[in-house]
Amino acid sequence: MDQKKACSEPKLYGKAAFRKEGDLLMKIMEHLHLEHFRQMEQLELQYYDAEFITPYQESYNWYLFRPDSVVAIEENRRIIAFMNLLPVKPHIYLQIAQGTFKDSLMTTADIEDLTTSPEQVYYFLSCVVVDQSYRKSAALPMMLHRYLDVLAHVEQSGCRIQSIIMDNITEAGNRFAQRLNMKHVCISDHDSHIHASDYESFKQHVHASYPMLSR
Repeated sequence: MDQKKACSEPKLYGKAAFRKEGDLLMKIMEHLHLEHFRQMEQLELQYYDAEFITPYQESYNWYLFRPDSVVAIEENRRIIAFMNLLPVKPHIYLQIAQGTFKDSLMTTADIEDLTTSPEQVYYFLSCVVVDQSYRKSAALPMMLHRYLDVLAHVEQSGCRIQSIIMDNITEAGNRFAQRLNMKHVCISDHDSHIHASDYESFKQHVHASYPMLSR
């Protein structure tokens, strides 16, 4: 049997740009800096209370530790959407599933180190934000399909993706989870709704519910 390859070098694949109505170009950002995370925090504050938002410096630390933990889209040099999907340690996943973990308090110590080549990996889709004026654009499908490529690379490296979990504090988040056919797990101790899905079902419903549009 071949020795399992380490999952230490995440590579981002997928379509880098998509043209929407109005002929303005949306593109996935390949390199992020601290200022970008400040912009993300400001975008997030439009939809979430501050108590549910991870400080931008800590989110930047996530990115430095695991560069594929965030996908952000810009248009006209402005971030209009972003998503965080992180491999988390099993005990953190369990706390999320039990409704006792508040992701605004997450640090890099809670993120799984894939360089250790764990046999199975648990992912936390902690945040999805799309500017209101881009809700009907290709922004969300772009991010989801980029993450399908990220997860495929992780799986090809020898790590089995066990589950993907979400902690939703808005009705829009709940509808998003339902559209992906994620199962309701519980209501958390901070009154959010926890949804989870196995990896194969997640892939299937991304393709079915959020197909990439043609150029």
